[in-house]
Amino acid sequence: MRILLVQVPTSHLGAGEQVYPLGLSRLSRLVPDRYEKCGLDMNLYPDPWPELKDKLVNVKPHIVALSFRNLDPLAGHQTSYLSSLKTAARMVRLLAPRARICAGGPAFSLFGERLMQEIPEIDCGLVGEGESVFPQLLAKSLNPGSVPGLIWRNGDRIERNPMGTHICMDSLPEMDLDSFRPEDYTKGNKYVAAVGIEGKRGCDLQCGYCVYPCLGGRKMRLRNPEKIVDEMEYLNKEHGLGLFHFTDPVLNRPADHFEAMCKEILRRKLRVSWTGFFREDSLTEEMTALIVRAGLVAFYFSADALTDHGLKVLNKRLTKEDIIRAARITAQSGVLTMCHFLINLPGEAKDHLKEAMDMLNQILDIHGPVGNLGAIIFNNVRLYPCASLTRKLLKSGLLDPRIDLLYPVYYNPAKSAHVLHELEAHCHAAGVFSRLKVKSMMEDNPS
Repeated sequence: MRILLVQVPTSHLGAGEQVYPLGLSRLSRLVPDRYEKCGLDMNLYPDPWPELKDKLVNVKPHIVALSFRNLDPLAGHQTSYLSSLKTAARMVRLLAPRARICAGGPAFSLFGERLMQEIPEIDCGLVGEGESVFPQLLAKSLNPGSVPGLIWRNGDRIERNPMGTHICMDSLPEMDLDSFRPEDYTKGNKYVAAVGIEGKRGCDLQCGYCVYPCLGGRKMRLRNPEKIVDEMEYLNKEHGLGLFHFTDPVLNRPADHFEAMCKEILRRKLRVSWTGFFREDSLTEEMTALIVRAGLVAFYFSADALTDHGLKVLNKRLTKEDIIRAARITAQSGVLTMCHFLINLPGEAKDHLKEAMDMLNQILDIHGPVGNLGAIIFNNVRLYPCASLTRKLLKSGLLDPRIDLLYPVYYNPAKSAHVLHELEAHCHAAGVFSRLKVKSMMEDNPS
């Protein structure tokens, strides 16, 4: 049996920043030794399609596993990566007509049945975590009805099996570092870590727009801190990796688990750097002092709203005071800080713009003297079928039920769409003036 594992393109072509295919690499490790296997990450190539053709012609696979990570690039872009999956599946069917085509990955999990309808070449697909059931897909004679979480074709019908149990995080398979070499992902990256580390899966928060609970479950499943650091240490010493990004939905929750991992890094005297997304209300000065010593080089925050109304609409369970307090702590640390906010939220009125601007100015004033605010990133809300905010918008009539959410759909009423650009311009001026030591902002209409 010959198997080809493919990460389909889900990044802007020519982008310098590469992301290691962590999920597919773990699945590759589960392929039995008696199989011939080959891995291909199409994102590594400016023109990836000749690479896929070459692999199909030369490997002649019996099974092709297509991993589909992102539906679209977010950040307000109207680009869809659906064409990547469609074209890859069609090429497989043409050049390896007898191959079993399986699909999976986060994007597939969100729209599994719909993607099976859109792309008839796909024989079956996994929804959710694949580590527990992937070996069953490799059987020479597949019994699709017995595989938990599988979507499959039964004649003209598309069947979906019930989900199985989530994998224990301490049972995660190791990465296949031969089929997917970490060194291939560190050459071009200038701004972000190429390789991710998993400390946990699942999220017990209920943010209104978020798909993490749909993908990983509504409870946090924790990985033993020693196993986390084992992986970091091995990648550092054997492959020369010195910068990692934690893929956890929220890195510093629960605090005791997170701090235990940091203490393990320090105990081993492991000299690595890392980043991750933090929750503002769980950050303390004591925790910050510990994690900076353990190698943190960038805080990422996703408070997602600058107003009391916005925090309530998004069900963030945060206050503006939490956000400001975290800003003061990170400014005091001097560590690079990145903040994400969603703009033009449902129910926002003109008065909310002043509140948002006041809040924004507080954050800028706190970080300004230190100069450690890397960026404030503004976006609109991407709407997904499984998100509670989407359901509320449908119920209230603010979202047309005929709109196809498979493609990029953002909540962004036209009458106030300019607000995002106003806030971006304000932050841009503040950043330039801070860098050039200009002490005061120019008035819009100087006399």
